Amino acid sequence: MKSTLLLCLFLFTSLFLSAQVIKGKLIDRKTRQDIPLANLILADKVQPLAVKYANSDTSGYFEFRDLRKGKYILSITLTGYQKMQKELLINENDPKIIELGDILMAEDVNLLQEVTITGGVPNFSSQNGQIKIGVANNVFFKSASNLLDVFKKLPGLQVNQDGTMLMASRATPTLFVDGKPVNMNNDEILSYLGSLSPDMVESIEMINQPSSKYDGEYQGIIDVKLKRNQSLGLKGTYNTRFQQNNYSLLDNNLSLVLKTNRFVYDLRLGSTSGSSFYKYYSLQYLTNTNAMTTDTRTVTSNQNFNAQAKITYEVKKGQNLEAFIRTYQIDRNALSGNQLLTQTNHLDRTIALVKSDNNAFPKQHNYSGGINYDAQFKNSEVHIMTSLAQIDNLQTEDIQNRNVLNDQLINYWKTDAKNEIMIRAAQADYTQKTGRGKIEFGAKFAHTTTQNDLRYDTLANNTFNLDPNRSNQFHYQEYIGAGYLSYNAQWNKFNYSLSLRTEYTRTVANSITTGNITEKKYTKWLPSLNITYAINENSQLSFSYSRRLTRPTFAMLNPFRFYYSPRHYWIGNPYLQASTTDLVALSYSRKSLNISLNAGKETDPMSRYPEYNPITNELIFLGRNLPYRKFANLQISSPITINKWWRMNNNIAFYYNKELTPYFGNTYEIPVYNYTVNGSQVFSLKNWILDVSYTYESKSGSGLYIFAPVYGIDFGVQKAWLKNRLNTKLTLYDAFDNIKRRLIFREKSIINNDMYHYFASQRLVFSLTFNFGHSTYKTRENKKSEEENRAN
Repeated sequence: MKSTLLLCLFLFTSLFLSAQVIKGKLIDRKTRQDIPLANLILADKVQPLAVKYANSDTSGYFEFRDLRKGKYILSITLTGYQKMQKELLINENDPKIIELGDILMAEDVNLLQEVTITGGVPNFSSQNGQIKIGVANNVFFKSASNLLDVFKKLPGLQVNQDGTMLMASRATPTLFVDGKPVNMNNDEILSYLGSLSPDMVESIEMINQPSSKYDGEYQGIIDVKLKRNQSLGLKGTYNTRFQQNNYSLLDNNLSLVLKTNRFVYDLRLGSTSGSSFYKYYSLQYLTNTNAMTTDTRTVTSNQNFNAQAKITYEVKKGQNLEAFIRTYQIDRNALSGNQLLTQTNHLDRTIALVKSDNNAFPKQHNYSGGINYDAQFKNSEVHIMTSLAQIDNLQTEDIQNRNVLNDQLINYWKTDAKNEIMIRAAQADYTQKTGRGKIEFGAKFAHTTTQNDLRYDTLANNTFNLDPNRSNQFHYQEYIGAGYLSYNAQWNKFNYSLSLRTEYTRTVANSITTGNITEKKYTKWLPSLNITYAINENSQLSFSYSRRLTRPTFAMLNPFRFYYSPRHYWIGNPYLQASTTDLVALSYSRKSLNISLNAGKETDPMSRYPEYNPITNELIFLGRNLPYRKFANLQISSPITINKWWRMNNNIAFYYNKELTPYFGNTYEIPVYNYTVNGSQVFSLKNWILDVSYTYESKSGSGLYIFAPVYGIDFGVQKAWLKNRLNTKLTLYDAFDNIKRRLIFREKSIINNDMYHYFASQRLVFSLTFNFGHSTYKTRENKKSEEENRAN
């Protein structure tokens, strides 16, 4: 380790040199309109290789930073326009910022008149193994009702019907906005993505393999870049979305930003009202030859509200101080009706029929605030983030189980659950330019405390009494200290980065009810490496390696019982260990074509598998660490333009997964192969845009389960009004009502279980977005810590 650190210090030693910045704006030669999201490549004229990549923003502006003296060729491409090249000469005596002014681009008449198949949409690019996709003005996303619909079309990203996401069918991605984390719980993510229309977002960057600069728990990153605007004044956006399926749901969001010479005032309000529907169905054959059918239907009504207020003060040019407060309030009523039917093996005689009514009232009160400081100097940057968050989860339940055959009350429970979480976090990052590269280092500290109290009261002799077998108290403390050191540089046709991160974790889990205290201390070293070779100005090859860390969430550690039905529940495990993942990736990109191959191994992965008790007929899901999981995937993505009114985009991915699963005295090691296809056919007809989107997931599974194939088709139409200030969209999701998540247990000799989850994904949605005001200042979402994400 000492020799490695000495080598890093040797590489980091260099002279501090100044560098120029090039700025400009792209303009349509004929209409004098701004040209957004064009591809720009800056190549070394002496050695013809790409040095920098960029895209023009939604106002046509672009810039290249950190340029040394020399001769360059600037190439600009955009479908529908003639390719432009411009020779640039940078001298030491040139000013710090070189303004190119307006660059006029002419239409490519031949392309507009002919029917040709060409590679790619202009706002799709890949650099250093990261995919960047333009969103605003991208015809593929015009009919999307919000940013969540856009996410469903991203290559390699799976968005489930409950809003959870998987990147490369393996990792839960972390949401970033403008390069900084906004880690939210699943409800907040859905609310935030639902508040953004596609024309509010400049681009999305997908980082499948984060470097050691990022927190060890970031398995993948989706970075949302909001539109960059700089004019003074007031800007507002109102967005509403109404959906109808079994029930109706209404979202309303309002964003107001006022920018003065030194201050920016930002206010964001949102609300959700209405109901959603969920169904769980299971057919299970028991060891005593009986068959047990579970049918659960849940209607959840919502009255949710969120608010955020932020003030940014420009201390001096390049230095900003930001203070924010925000709250997220959830108020729900979840009414579940459950039937537990026990029959003979051939389903010809009923033995028992139990009806369970579960009325739950979950609430969450989330408050947070913080102060952030960002500063950019001549050759360095400083970023400091501090935050304090209080999250209170409250839930009461009324559960009655009744024998339908004789109309007798079997049992009656009442629950009262309280979960209080306090999170304190501070992070500092520093960047220093050195020669052809830059050094980055930083540190983070987080302290989290949780107090959990779950009380069950059971009816006996017409009196509710405390049930000690189900009630529990659980307190948890977590301390995390982390630091990283990174170096990025360029040499000939190679761009490379080398970084090392270390994270120290101390946890104390106190199960007060059982009197058990579990304390853990561990340190993880997380290195990463990326090397990119520029084959030419249009194509590149990239290799990367990284090690990532996954800590168990607080809910996974909490030894509480959470019931799906009277004999079906899951329980947390305070002894779960953190897992580590070693991942290598190889990617190739040429214009809009992107091919990536990823492979890795996760040690001590956390899973939740069922254990069946034949005496009580209980199906218990327990959290556990498996020995390891091996995985690999190949992803291919390339948009295609058929002609000016017909475009298509198709993504295909192949997956391999193999995990070692000890289960009931046996060890299962089953390789699973599967593939997914998703895409869009987009038709531009005068002022209307029609979109047919589709997704297919083949048969897949895990060590113990088989997942049935699933497919869905969406139809959407979009129309803009009032010079694009008003946008209306109508979408029919899952038109043929096919999306169900069906799971079949492999080892039928242990548990013959066949079940599915259904979220009523077939729905008709109308959305409307109205932009008002004159300012186009770029707002940034406030940050939440990684700990807040794991707390929910």
